[in-house]
Amino acid sequence: MKGFLHSIETMGLVDGPGTRTVFFLQGCPLRCAFCHNPDTLKRVGGQEITPQRVLEIVRRYKPYYGAEGGVTFSGGEPLLQGEFLYNTLEILKQEGYNICIDTSGFGNPTYYPKILPLVDTLILDVKAFDSESFEELTTINGFDTYLDFITNLDSYGFQGQVWIRHVMVPGFTDNEQAMKGLVQTIKPINHRVDRIEILPYHTSGVKKYHELGIPYRLEGVEPMDTEKAKDFEILANKLFAESLRQERKENEIKKQEHYKLLKDREMASEEERAEMLSQLKKLPLLSDVDKDDVEDVLNQVILSNIKAGDYIFKTGDSPDFMYLIYKGQMKIFNNTIDGEEQIFYIYRDGDFVGGLNLLVETPYRYVGQALTDCKVVAIPKVTFDRYFYDSPVVLRSVLVKSFERIRWAEDLIQRLSTSNASMKTAGLLLKLVKRIGVEIDEGIRLELSMNREELGNYSGLRRETITRKLGEFKELGYIELVGNKVIIVKDLEALESYVL
Repeated sequence: MKGFLHSIETMGLVDGPGTRTVFFLQGCPLRCAFCHNPDTLKRVGGQEITPQRVLEIVRRYKPYYGAEGGVTFSGGEPLLQGEFLYNTLEILKQEGYNICIDTSGFGNPTYYPKILPLVDTLILDVKAFDSESFEELTTINGFDTYLDFITNLDSYGFQGQVWIRHVMVPGFTDNEQAMKGLVQTIKPINHRVDRIEILPYHTSGVKKYHELGIPYRLEGVEPMDTEKAKDFEILANKLFAESLRQERKENEIKKQEHYKLLKDREMASEEERAEMLSQLKKLPLLSDVDKDDVEDVLNQVILSNIKAGDYIFKTGDSPDFMYLIYKGQMKIFNNTIDGEEQIFYIYRDGDFVGGLNLLVETPYRYVGQALTDCKVVAIPKVTFDRYFYDSPVVLRSVLVKSFERIRWAEDLIQRLSTSNASMKTAGLLLKLVKRIGVEIDEGIRLELSMNREELGNYSGLRRETITRKLGEFKELGYIELVGNKVIIVKDLEALESYVL
């Protein structure tokens, strides 16, 4: 197995987190007007390289990677060499290397489900925001193909973070409307976007076109002013924060639809309902409920038929119900960074899930799916809060003990799953605002007692990651850093928008 390599950058600092070895592969189906590496467009050329040779090179530079660094594949378009890339990533992952792919989303789709589960960070180039502009800039009528790629990232098994990059060309996308188009384009992957970068157009590659005898389609276009590009980057991030806020509203609508779906599946047979209610009365869950209130509780629960394969809840769902399996089997799982389905529990008759989520009001961090046809009792949060929340017996003798396994599963999922650093950092800052925030004229002052490593441990991030994210939030104007011990939160609303 061999691939075609254009060049290698051994100490890359911008193509992914940390210090990285960057392999630029040959071949690209696009002909971007601003491409500064036209010598990578042909698929053949450069030098041949094997996955084993890539591994040898990577091993040589491993001491420089640190906690965040690793290996990046760029181009050209790395996904075009699907088979080679998959074989290479497979052996790199076996040795635990962090993987980043810099892509425009055009390659061999056959290999996407094999490649993408192995990727930790996807640097996604967004060329344009509509079909006409896309074709004008790339010469390819492929905007729909691009949208299909990003829309299906999760279904391909991708569980990592996404860095969005857009090359801003004067006269093309240097306006507010374009930034709105950018945010709208990436909306299907909002939950995975960790950062948005606007790269100012430059002319450093024009000489290569002249040397290769290729017409340069942006001849005469002046380089993009870097300060202006930074202003548009800040605007794009603010628009993105607003998009997250809107997404939260849409999730509220989905919540209502979920309730309706459960009601629509509610059992119609009075005999079956009576049998189930009689069994529910025997559960320890109801032992501390006043006898006069038991009937009221049972009248509020939803008794639903769930078919095998149907989802009962998904990652990110609001804690609106606690679910009791009356009959059948349900699996609790998440997908690991390697794309494997990690099953934590198989719940059977009498098991219940979601109580901890209702108690601490946190969204579900895992997926519940019916293994068999199930009869599920959904207890609404309002019912739980009224009859169970303040019950010492229920809280201590049933819920806490019963959900120790859920706590373990959530902690394990957190370690196995790739998390969004922006959301974690924003969440950390919001926690600190509540605990130690002091309002001043400039914003909210946080006097820290923790160093960067401790902040990282508290938020579930590495020291390098938390340092990087704080620096990015500073550039975006969300916070101000005063030495290592003081943070001033200047845009609380923007931080809140990251926490879905």
